[in-house]
Amino acid sequence: MKRNYPNSFLIACCFALLLALAPQGQSQSHEEFDRGVASFQAGDYATAVELLVQAEATAPGETDALLYEAKSLVHLKDFPGAATALNSYLSAHPDSADALYLLGFVLHRQNQPAESLRMYTKAAAHTTPTADDLKIVGLDYILLNDYADAIHWFEKAVELDAKNKDAWYYLGRANYTRGRLTEARRAFSTVLEIDARDSRAENNLGLILETEGQPAAAIEAYRRAIAWQEQSSQINEQPYVNLGNLLMEQGQTKDAATFLEKAVSLAPNNAFCHIKLGVYYRETGQLQSAQRELENATRLEPDNAAAHYQLGRVYKEMHRLDWAKKEFDRTAELQSRAAAPLPTTPR
Repeated sequence: MKRNYPNSFLIACCFALLLALAPQGQSQSHEEFDRGVASFQAGDYATAVELLVQAEATAPGETDALLYEAKSLVHLKDFPGAATALNSYLSAHPDSADALYLLGFVLHRQNQPAESLRMYTKAAAHTTPTADDLKIVGLDYILLNDYADAIHWFEKAVELDAKNKDAWYYLGRANYTRGRLTEARRAFSTVLEIDARDSRAENNLGLILETEGQPAAAIEAYRRAIAWQEQSSQINEQPYVNLGNLLMEQGQTKDAATFLEKAVSLAPNNAFCHIKLGVYYRETGQLQSAQRELENATRLEPDNAAAHYQLGRVYKEMHRLDWAKKEFDRTAELQSRAAAPLPTTPR
């Protein structure tokens, strides 16, 4: 006996059959992608990477798994891995401004400023950059030792976002390096208007005051910077070494030791801190300790002329004249190299 089924029943059966015959890999990859994105948004970046790698392997190019994998790797500070993922993603999506801007940032973090700038230029052809993007462009020019262009892009960044604290800070640093103290003071003061207890800005105002020959005011600024940052989870060595160095120059050697030793303990790989502590030990007659600190400085920065010069002075006072001569010769070599004209590099 022939049965007549309604059309809706036949359609439902066909749909169920299609679902049964559809490859399961695609739905699984999309599920892994969705879970990976959820993990990324929840801040579980390691789990996100695992899921997104699986999603891309199951269905290559069908989702934005590579892009989110790169974003997760950036949070994990795996910049080489992020660059690999982004280059793979861009091979299929060459006009993705999101990927281009992120690759520009990743290349900056890998100390490749010229390539970073090339990515930012390509990205800007598709989407207008943000203040944070222009901030990284400025930092690329700092790495290229082009402070004029760096200042230009930091100024553009704060024009776009007048509350961008980091852009103002880097603008202040660039102006300070160029000796433009008025402009630097304005930038650091603006940082403090945005965040009244920003220790970095206060420390840099101390540097300006010290440069202007106001040691007492500079000492107070350094002390404020130290007090403010000790109330936060991020403690930087710079106000300690700056305060210790200035106290030493002012003849307050007893107080200087505390801050210089603290700076070295906070930043054991910072050659500048070792140099200043080494100079303190030399000036107070602690030659063995001075030798230790200055040898550490030359190990950390073999091409630091100041470290070699100060170490030579210590060896001379210890009557190790052959060792002293080697350090002074090395100092002269480095100074001569620094004075040689550099080849011009096209922008």
